[in-house]
Amino acid sequence: MADAPTAVVIGGTSGIGRAIAERFAGDGYQVVVAGRDAIRGKEAAGACESAGAPSAIFVQTDVADPDSVEALARDVSNAFGTPHVVVNCAGILQSGKHVLDQDLDEDERMWRINYRGTLLGCQVFGRLMSAAGRGAILNVGSLASFAPLSLPSYTPGKHAVLALTQMLAAELGPHGVRVNAVAPGYTLSDGLKAKIEKGERNPQAIQATTALRRFVEPRDVAEAALFLCSDRAASITGVTLPVDAGWLVQAPYAQYLQGNPIRQTPVI
Repeated sequence: MADAPTAVVIGGTSGIGRAIAERFAGDGYQVVVAGRDAIRGKEAAGACESAGAPSAIFVQTDVADPDSVEALARDVSNAFGTPHVVVNCAGILQSGKHVLDQDLDEDERMWRINYRGTLLGCQVFGRLMSAAGRGAILNVGSLASFAPLSLPSYTPGKHAVLALTQMLAAELGPHGVRVNAVAPGYTLSDGLKAKIEKGERNPQAIQATTALRRFVEPRDVAEAALFLCSDRAASITGVTLPVDAGWLVQAPYAQYLQGNPIRQTPVI
């Protein structure tokens, strides 16, 4: 369908990225799923077609390799022209540790994928969108974009994604390109479900850290992504939107309450 808009979801082979890809497909977008895993990528592209995408393809991409991201842009341009939406969702996680114990090789890998991979996607597609005079870029941050979580490489990288989003919004706005981000909270992805089933995570304890006492579903993040990239958000740029079931407000509120409990006013 030549008239349908195109969305590129980098890191769209699983989890939040796949949910975002399928949500854009359901809204009539042509979808390009990009990622390293060809099997999961082709499955995700098929799911996008089932969800309603006029066309959906998978392009194998490694965001740690600049040439690979450039090749993705060429493939997208040749197949669909300049995309209307690009989502930078590729990333890796790390386990909690102290800053003084942070291995430098792991640190380098985290920055290369989580931050520089996002930067590459923004650069390569930002140039195309600027030339076209339109487009929306969505980056995927984290609660770690706002809070000092004990993840000494992941957290600074996600802080950097927030700053990158703001700078790009200022730079690309005059060219008709909007740049925003989402910051997911504890999301009930396949990975988290597996850890819960193994007894490695306590779901009740996690839910108690949120104001809404619930997990974030991948589709919740996808809905926010679709909104921020749509014309309904035409005046929104430079924003990093938490989709966290209220974790960011619950955490400081609950901690303060422990030392300063609210005392009930006696009824006279």
